[in-house]
Amino acid sequence: MFEILNFYKNISKRSFIFNYLFYFLIINFLTNSNIVQSSPFSPAIKVNNIFISNYEVNEREKLLIALGTSKTKAKKIAQENLINETLQKLHAKNIGVFVDPNQVDEVLSNFLSVRNLTIENLSKKLREFGSSLNELKAYLKASVLIRNIINNSFYSRMSPDDFDFSLFRPAASISIPSQINISEIVIPFSIRGKNNTIKLGERIYKDLKDGKSFEKLARRFSQTKSAKDGGKIGFVSIETLPVGLKDILINLKSGMNSELIITTNSVMIFKVNSWKNSEKIQRPLSEVSYAIVSKLDKVNNCKSLNKELIKGPMREDKISKKLRNTLEQLRPSEKITYTNKDGEVDVILCSRRWLLSDNSLKIIQGQMLEKKLSKLAEGLNLELQRTAIIHYVK
Repeated sequence: MFEILNFYKNISKRSFIFNYLFYFLIINFLTNSNIVQSSPFSPAIKVNNIFISNYEVNEREKLLIALGTSKTKAKKIAQENLINETLQKLHAKNIGVFVDPNQVDEVLSNFLSVRNLTIENLSKKLREFGSSLNELKAYLKASVLIRNIINNSFYSRMSPDDFDFSLFRPAASISIPSQINISEIVIPFSIRGKNNTIKLGERIYKDLKDGKSFEKLARRFSQTKSAKDGGKIGFVSIETLPVGLKDILINLKSGMNSELIITTNSVMIFKVNSWKNSEKIQRPLSEVSYAIVSKLDKVNNCKSLNKELIKGPMREDKISKKLRNTLEQLRPSEKITYTNKDGEVDVILCSRRWLLSDNSLKIIQGQMLEKKLSKLAEGLNLELQRTAIIHYVK
């Protein structure tokens, strides 16, 4: 009887050991296999004793793309952002620095005002890239935190403007990509052959230059689904367009057509209908004063001239394009040879003053502050990383 009981007792022990080893191996396999790692919430980076999940990296990556960061760089920048922010939070806790919710609200308000956006419009734009307003707020909060840490650590190296949140802009790219409304005419070579299609494209382009309707020509000749709508594609982000096409369209104003574009299998012409809320790069207008003098006078600056000879100050867009392009090459008190109806003369730029809106001034001041804060933050981040343990989970 005792022998039988001992037999079952040994089996029970063996079963327990077997089950323990089995579950241990399974858990270990799952932990180190792609099954767990494929989860969006699995660890991506370990910073000291804190884990950053793949989900957090993906959410930040989508936000950065929405804010204008290149897709090829977004993931790496997202990882760097989150590592630095984790270290900054730990450091802020140690030195007793925090973020007041009102500070985030103020930065968000400024973010909206300089772009003429509402919360609803911004939320919609972010959703187009799979991001959200909450993720943007988290990003802004992290940016405000590092500004507060710098304030605490480098107070003596800051100026009064550095404490003005109306100027503050978070570091990194923060422009919602330009939205461009475009129409297209696309004619493949497969219908008429390459040479005949190119000739047709050249004729259409000439017709457009002569003032004929893009919409009517698109309905007649274009071979895309948009042809029935006069070639209209609608609004797209300039950043989502192929690089070659982006380079062409970004230089066109509303109502302008591209030149004939010849690809490997078709000809194309695009029309820019309009730009929306755009951070499309535009050179701000300036107000200039200048003088045109005979080369024989050998005058080197405006100070020695009578006021009657100095033209302006006047807005540069009121000056002929040829003269304006000439003046753009000069700094105040410089001169250059220029040909007008009287032959070769000297043009001297007396002064230039940029005409900036309140928003433009706020953006420029913010950029200057951003550069100063970024330099201080860079040194702090390097110091924090020097003593940190950072591990990328494979």
